Amino acid sequence: MASRLFRLSSQESPRFVYAGIPLLLAATHSFAIEFEALLNLEPVAAELSKDSLVKIMQVRYGVSGVLLRDLEDLVEIRNEIIHPMPLPSGTSDDWPDYLRRVKEKGLLTTTGNPDSDYYMLAQVASHNLFAWAVEVTKALYEAVVYSNPEKISLFRPFLNENFKTLFG
Repeated sequence: MASRLFRLSSQESPRFVYAGIPLLLAATHSFAIEFEALLNLEPVAAELSKDSLVKIMQVRYGVSGVLLRDLEDLVEIRNEIIHPMPLPSGTSDDWPDYLRRVKEKGLLTTTGNPDSDYYMLAQVASHNLFAWAVEVTKALYEAVVYSNPEKISLFRPFLNENFKTLFG
């Protein structure tokens, strides 16, 4: 489903990012749970379904640095999408300072005027942002897959071929 939204985003409307980013993050969380369950005779740790995706990726899979920060930003964007706050951000470009890093990457739909811009959710409607979210997701999947040498051969083809096919 995420790959279909991605294609529609590139071909028809970048607004498909509103469904795509939450779906990518939910799929990543589900993937981590399923990955742990595969070939595991013990019950899957309860914290996998209770903890935030950021905590799971950091604690269980060693995600850190830029990738961890990208994930944190992506989660915040997801939160803005699913729980939009109608209050002004307090910045001239209507982009919150806690997500400034994303805007500086050039991923948003923008007027280019730092003194005024589209409202925040309109800026999020960006295929470039969706493409970045796919790349972050792929890196997270890699962190999960390469965390267990016994399972790498089962999942490596998925990483190499399916991501290219689905999101290429």
